[in-house]
Amino acid sequence: MDGNPDVGFFSALVRVRVLFWVGIVGLGLSAVCTIVAAILGGFAIGQEGDLTKAITFDGALGLYFLTLGFFVPLADFSQRGLRRWLNWTIGLVTYAYGTETLQTLRGLDPRFTKVGSPFDRIAGGVFFVVALGVVALFCILAVKLLRRDTSGTDGILLLAIRYGIAATMLAFAAGVWMSAMAGRKFGAQGNILPLHAIGFHGLQAVPIVAWFLSRSQLSHRDARRWVHLTGICWNAACLGIAWQTAAGEPIAEFSIAMALAAAFVLVWAAGAVRALLAWMQSKPAAVTGY
Repeated sequence: MDGNPDVGFFSALVRVRVLFWVGIVGLGLSAVCTIVAAILGGFAIGQEGDLTKAITFDGALGLYFLTLGFFVPLADFSQRGLRRWLNWTIGLVTYAYGTETLQTLRGLDPRFTKVGSPFDRIAGGVFFVVALGVVALFCILAVKLLRRDTSGTDGILLLAIRYGIAATMLAFAAGVWMSAMAGRKFGAQGNILPLHAIGFHGLQAVPIVAWFLSRSQLSHRDARRWVHLTGICWNAACLGIAWQTAAGEPIAEFSIAMALAAAFVLVWAAGAVRALLAWMQSKPAAVTGY
């Protein structure tokens, strides 16, 4: 479909390199916490500290901003608007990384400490406000991306991003849900974290399908159909997990909701394989010139 070299896609990170470094810092902090856990011989630290939470939070936030680095150039920010958006991002994420990591290493719960000082409790409250700020920044980016016409050169990717945005909003809703519950547990055995995680991965799961399709010989019409299918399936799987969680049941327990969620993920996987194969089949033609 698209004869442009892959360099154009990956050069997006260069144009907003600050997001690349913000992402790398998160992955680096996740690695540091992993090393600390290995040295200590466990993930518990102090009275409340849980290194698994710091590892997953820093790593997930890092991956999130690395992913946004590919999308921001498509949002048509003005130079001034982009500068403001990036400055706010740096400020909020610096606080988030710092509070999550340092408080955990101090043996405290960064958000809902019961043994920390009044200052630590205030820091946890500010953490919630910062999280809302990250949501607001994503909403600004999402609005700009949703305004873009999907019939142009970047149409296939922009279409996939729309589905990724829908899944991400579910993830943010799950994050607010966890904050309201003062933790990830809900009901008898429900765990909100899986919904939070799978929602955010929609930013990678659907656009990667579009990326392969946009660099294949598949027709534009067929490519859009595959993007629609995989995007719908990923979001439907998120809703299935949300239903199971709201019922207070673990996602490992069989139910109609989880059976449907698993089926939707399998259909998404089939679409991803189809996109990968279409891309691989187009490469010899691109190399030989036929």
